[in-house]
Amino acid sequence: MEPEVVPGWFWEVLDTARPSLSALESWLEAQPRDVLETYAVAYLEAAESLIDFSEGVTVDGEVWSEDSTEDLCVWVVGQGRAFWRSTIEGSWDLSDAAQAYLRRPSSVMGEVTWWDGQVRRPEHTGYASPATLVHGVYRTRFGQDLYERLTAG
Repeated sequence: MEPEVVPGWFWEVLDTARPSLSALESWLEAQPRDVLETYAVAYLEAAESLIDFSEGVTVDGEVWSEDSTEDLCVWVVGQGRAFWRSTIEGSWDLSDAAQAYLRRPSSVMGEVTWWDGQVRRPEHTGYASPATLVHGVYRTRFGQDLYERLTAG
């Protein structure tokens, strides 16, 4: 995927809200249905642009599972536009990003911001990441599963 496919506003939202998950929660709660859907799709597309999850990323000589690779890529997106773009362009290798993801000291650490994990609404507690919070907000506001809505077709 070309980096320009992810809407600029998506990155602005992440970069402005980080590291406050409750700030992101407030923004998501104020958006119409179509913006929440676009946010969720943009997040997934940005993550998928990093690597085919099924290939796995090699970290310390071990190939990660598809799920672990997806978790890493979702985390990279949550770091914002600059970090994601540097990974897309090859300035940072995914295996280097994985070291930061695993909270191991590395040269990437200065560019990492940890989300605080605090949400205001108790029903969003199980969605305490910038990738999944949109699903909790969507369910609360519209009474529907966002994943099902996006994959119905």
